[in-house]
Amino acid sequence: MGRMQHLYLVLAIVTFLFIIYLSSNLHVHTKSRPRALANDLKRLENLRGFARRLRRLLVELFETQEGLIHSQRQFYRVKRHIQHVKQMIKFVDGQSKHVDKVPGDSSSKNHVTKREVCPEKFMGKDSTYGYPFYRKGFQGENCTDFVPIDELVTMILTSPRELSPEKLQKVFEGIATYYPSVPVIFVSRKTLRLLKRLKEPSLNLKHMGSDDLTHGQTWSELLKMVTTPYALFAPDITYFTDDVNLERLVRVLSENRDVIIAGGSQKNQRGEWDNSCRQVQFRNWTAYFSDGYYHSFNDCVQCDVLLGPFMAKTKELQELGINRKLHFGAFQDLFWRLKLKHPEKVVASCPDVMFDTYEREIPDEKYVALAKKWDLKKWVESNGRVRWYGCRRGGHAHSGKSSCRFRAKGLAVPPCDLENLADIVKFILNECEKAGIYCQLNAGTLLGAVKFKKVLPWERDADIFFISDNYTAIKNLRPRFEAAGYKFIDKKGTECCTNGRMKSGIFKIKGNGWTVDLWGRPTLEAEILVANGQQPTKVMFAGQWVIGARNPALSSRNRYGPNMYHHAEHWKVIGNANGDALYKSGVWTKCSKPGHMGCLDQFPTDGDLQFGDFFMA
Repeated sequence: MGRMQHLYLVLAIVTFLFIIYLSSNLHVHTKSRPRALANDLKRLENLRGFARRLRRLLVELFETQEGLIHSQRQFYRVKRHIQHVKQMIKFVDGQSKHVDKVPGDSSSKNHVTKREVCPEKFMGKDSTYGYPFYRKGFQGENCTDFVPIDELVTMILTSPRELSPEKLQKVFEGIATYYPSVPVIFVSRKTLRLLKRLKEPSLNLKHMGSDDLTHGQTWSELLKMVTTPYALFAPDITYFTDDVNLERLVRVLSENRDVIIAGGSQKNQRGEWDNSCRQVQFRNWTAYFSDGYYHSFNDCVQCDVLLGPFMAKTKELQELGINRKLHFGAFQDLFWRLKLKHPEKVVASCPDVMFDTYEREIPDEKYVALAKKWDLKKWVESNGRVRWYGCRRGGHAHSGKSSCRFRAKGLAVPPCDLENLADIVKFILNECEKAGIYCQLNAGTLLGAVKFKKVLPWERDADIFFISDNYTAIKNLRPRFEAAGYKFIDKKGTECCTNGRMKSGIFKIKGNGWTVDLWGRPTLEAEILVANGQQPTKVMFAGQWVIGARNPALSSRNRYGPNMYHHAEHWKVIGNANGDALYKSGVWTKCSKPGHMGCLDQFPTDGDLQFGDFFMA
């Protein structure tokens, strides 16, 4: 059963159970009040559990929809299902709050709220309105039932250390021009004495000093200080102009119940503009970021992550919280939690609201704590940049270990570990080639090249064949291996003989938590092909052409039997006595950490695309 069919079946079952729940809920209200009260606690627990399952289903529906962008009919069908699940979550959450309320609580009474900002209207009758720069087009209508903006929004601002006092003065003047009465909390590493030397315009301004402007604790404490319904978080502001339209963001937040955060585009110090909107998927120990959007409303685009300043609903954000323990990446953590644990909440970017910000390079080590919290081993930016965590890659050790050493049952091996294993294999084969020694991929290592063009995602070791007559030549390569940081073990010498040629011989090469076994054989197909005037067959393996069997797929098919392109985990995991026993393909073992992004059972047991380094569901 494909993933689409599986999700439709789950959705149908959930809907059926939901209907049953509604019926039973109606029945409960016909019972006596004492008995109903006795069941409230149990009902509340069941409701919350049901809501958690609905949220998980919603996350999977979102991921499935993202993978159907080129299949419009299915894309919009899933979109409708997403809306239905959201409605279920709202209902269940509402019932949960109802059960949890204290009888007579006045907060449960209905009341009419005042319109917060006046509606806007497009004034253009044709394309000449606003010409030539189109700085006008939409305009707020005159209305009387609105709340003053200074009672709605608190701005929390920081400025980059690179900003001169003169330019900081301009920031304050910009705020004074457009929002003089809006509460502003300005946080800076600079001493208050330095700030007092600035000529302050007439502002509702509060100065705060902090040693660490990126620490989650700093932003958490600032959030506690906000008493207005909305809070604008604007770190590293360099200018403040009429491109910052607070009313626009308030309008989007107040008129869309599901929207919890609304941001805008950003323009950096080099003049480079970005809509600030990113999508992210968590799969196979990896966070994949992508530009673009799948849905828009009110001329805003729906996002998973915002890169720049944003406005949030204060009460909801205070309930959700900002992680106090993270020294860096607290906002990333916030957006990830919203996506994975509160998928019914919407994050949006309204790019016509633009912020001038200072953008700086973020070194990989800044995100170490965030990656550790989410058990993330690899981070792929939308521009293709890769950040590695959990094990050593490219000379960077973002933990104290060279290996993640997390090879539990039912989980894929973290990508950094797989790359480290591939590096050892490629190093061995390169050294063999330089020395004129025939070496070739064997067993599961060859199977990985045939199926994935790289290491199998669930690999536990690697195997290479060499010609036994070259045993001494390989032994002489020990200094080369040790200089590269690998441990070279001479496990077993050769034996005599098969057809007049030496046989056997075993070496073990260890490094970064891996072992590669080198097995001696009387002859190899590569040698036979060259003797017949042909090229040895090479397969693509982790970005490099290396020697494999004469016919790699035929060799693998005959070695592993039927359904070799369906997947089976390593023999040590599935309980086989050794690697020579036949495998039962097409079945994953139960994941030892259910729901983890590295669980194999979230993927089909057929196909290799789901393990690729690109953005897909």
